[in-house]
Amino acid sequence: MNTAVVRYGEIGTKSNAVQKKMVQTLRQRIEERIEHEGLKYDKVSQRQGRIVAHTEEAEKTAKILAKIPGVKTVSPAEKAEPNIESIKQASEKFKYGKTFGVNPNTGNTDLKTPEIAKKIGAHVQQVKDAEVDLDQPETWLGVDIRQDKAYIFTEKLEGPGGFPAATQGSYGALISGGIDSPVAAYQMMTRGADILPIYFYNKPMSAEDHLMRFKASAKKLEKFHPSKKWKAIIVDMEKINRELMEVERGRMVIHREIMFRVAEKIAEEKSMEGLVTGESLGQKSSQTSSNMELTSSSIDKPVMRPLLTRDKNSISEEARKIGTFEEAEINSACRSLSPENPATVLDKERLENLRKAVNVDELVEKALDSSEEITL
Repeated sequence: MNTAVVRYGEIGTKSNAVQKKMVQTLRQRIEERIEHEGLKYDKVSQRQGRIVAHTEEAEKTAKILAKIPGVKTVSPAEKAEPNIESIKQASEKFKYGKTFGVNPNTGNTDLKTPEIAKKIGAHVQQVKDAEVDLDQPETWLGVDIRQDKAYIFTEKLEGPGGFPAATQGSYGALISGGIDSPVAAYQMMTRGADILPIYFYNKPMSAEDHLMRFKASAKKLEKFHPSKKWKAIIVDMEKINRELMEVERGRMVIHREIMFRVAEKIAEEKSMEGLVTGESLGQKSSQTSSNMELTSSSIDKPVMRPLLTRDKNSISEEARKIGTFEEAEINSACRSLSPENPATVLDKERLENLRKAVNVDELVEKALDSSEEITL
């Protein structure tokens, strides 16, 4: 194979001006990712509703590009001239099962779909000794004809779809380095978000290996926007946590509220639109609907929760897919910070009393004073 053909979906629903800008950005992201992985390529070009990476490492390139935000599908393909004879020659380079079908897409060309299917099908049947089956063939041969080239393929890898990263605003992503939060950040990137990782360093419960886990997780996200100079905010929570350890009921809700308020201050300073968390409904005591309402109500910025209705298995599967699961093996500090019987329901009166008891405003300022920006 000598090309990787990228298709985009949702981008095509935008106005012509926005679509043009997003496609150019996606092409740039694709080129950046290929270079980031050290793969050899000639060029990345736009072709009538497609983005094509010209490379002799097409299979490897396609697998990598299938994870890029904005990519709907990608195929390792053989490039040919847009005529029957050239397509016949290209079709011979593929392996086929016992049965096959031809699926042409002609775009704006003089070639007609029935003609392509009939002639290419007859040729493959003759040279590959395979039978035609248009219902459930073992192999589908795709023939994608643009005005100047044809692309022939038998594989179509699914991508995340959505929009290219950094085309739909910027957000502060609360990333712990566990399983959920890096996936949430990635999900926001597939919706076009530019993210700034924010890590709450939960000393004294968390040792330096937890910080290293966060950095490793954040670095894995870098490959989805490699040209960006990635930075992160580290918030030292030691002073805050020592005071909160004196609180029994409601500790985790107050802890979460402080995190949100600190993150909002950072977002305001960085002119970001909102926050992103890896919260999943009911997964932890601080993630019941009532407790999430309480913690969110303490700030004005919107809180995006892309994993809200996802179960742990599907989140873990996606973490493996994007390469952040392996970094999540160390237990989260929240497990040692959480009391033996955490409050799953906390009314507003109880929360207000807790706020006064621990002087939340002062703790927020302490946390902000203990934050620093680093380069990943």
